[in-house]
Amino acid sequence: MKENITKFIKGLIIGVAALTAGAGTFAIVLGIYDRCMEIISNPFKNFKENLKYIWPILLGIAISAACCANLVGFLLNEYNAFTRCAFLGIIIGGIPTLFTVANKKGFEKKYLISTIIALIITIICTAIANNTKAGTEVTYLSTIELIIYGAIYSWGAVMPGMTTIHILIYLGVLAPILKGFTSLNLAIIIPFGIGYIALALTTAGMITYLFKKFYGMTYYAIIGFSITSLIMFIPEFTSIGQGIIGAIIIVIAGLLMYGITRLDKKIEETKEKEGALTNEK
Repeated sequence: MKENITKFIKGLIIGVAALTAGAGTFAIVLGIYDRCMEIISNPFKNFKENLKYIWPILLGIAISAACCANLVGFLLNEYNAFTRCAFLGIIIGGIPTLFTVANKKGFEKKYLISTIIALIITIICTAIANNTKAGTEVTYLSTIELIIYGAIYSWGAVMPGMTTIHILIYLGVLAPILKGFTSLNLAIIIPFGIGYIALALTTAGMITYLFKKFYGMTYYAIIGFSITSLIMFIPEFTSIGQGIIGAIIIVIAGLLMYGITRLDKKIEETKEKEGALTNEK
């Protein structure tokens, strides 16, 4: 029960993150990224076990995204700095776990090369994104266009540290897509979902292969993407008071995230001990 509740909370966080900076980074710091990629790349292998693992996460994502689409938009518009602080704290709180997982199979100095490359790529992408201005909002989206936009958005969700939401803003399609989801417009949801799922399936297979063949290099590249993604969350304050409130939000969000990762670690350790005892019997 505790395990399912923890996964559900993680799903809630990822659902909100998917509406802003992409879910990949948050899935990593929450410790579920690589397992989810394995499941997505081959969902019918060990289907019952996979379903048992992922259903609380998917439920959390679905509820969070459905309930928070308008709320996230409101918070980003009205309380942009404080909202950024919350996401900043969440990522910071998960960094210790990220390094622990990355070093699970040992550490080699050459891994830092992939981190540096990832840092450079993310800095360039963030600089481009920050200079992107919203285009004229479109009023009509064809089925083919929605499939393409779904694929674009999916790339930012499954690739840690990368965000493609700015592309949708630039094209002027983000607002009508979000409106379509909140109003349950299937003419928008279905083709967008097809593009999203299709690219996620193909990308997940590639990422899973990299994890198996180049675990250390891949994870340290992800660390580079994740740490550099902090840049996009750095807020701008108009007063010292706002800065103090923002700092408090960062600390609270960071502690909550750290607490969730610690709880998840304890659950995994308990499962391992129970498994060991079962084997001894």
